[in-house]
Amino acid sequence: MSAMISIDHLGAAERFSMVSWTVVPRPIAWITSVSPAQENNLAPFSFFTIASTDPLILMVAIEPREDGSPKDTLNNILATREFVVQIAETDRVDEVARSGADSPPHFDELAALALPTSKASRVLPPVIDGCAAVFECELVETRSFGRETLVFGEVLTARVSERLITESGRIDKAALRPLGRIGSTFAASTLLPRSAAPAQAAG
Repeated sequence: MSAMISIDHLGAAERFSMVSWTVVPRPIAWITSVSPAQENNLAPFSFFTIASTDPLILMVAIEPREDGSPKDTLNNILATREFVVQIAETDRVDEVARSGADSPPHFDELAALALPTSKASRVLPPVIDGCAAVFECELVETRSFGRETLVFGEVLTARVSERLITESGRIDKAALRPLGRIGSTFAASTLLPRSAAPAQAAG
């Protein structure tokens, strides 16, 4: 016989561990941004989701550094109001992991990892070549309920890798292998076989 465990009494670190292992898998926003001094920055964030589809708004929660200071990604977005969200696949797990390592302020992860990039269409931060999808975003607003700052960005333009598009113009779900995160571990997000009866959306 199992019992429900209350998390009300847990500390912040324990609550983080509990939720990060149960609200899963979490997609990863691989974000490029640029400082006012034109310094590139790249970092992955797994507290990330769709906030709205019309208009198309993405949301990413950015936690501070261990010393409480804001990360370069947040500083850059607040200063320039622009950022690019890339969706990486499982074959890029090493690059994504390395881009999330602790680094000094103003460190250019794109240069350090020798990642090929292209110019974005509508914003200044560069686009990482070869990603499954790219969303060029403009900051709408930020909100904070505690340590994390929630960043809401409107998608100005988006594109999907040509290799994932079928002849009918749809995404080839079998070819997509988006990288996600379960707890502190990187994971592949895969599809289950289609059920006989399609699920109905709840009201």
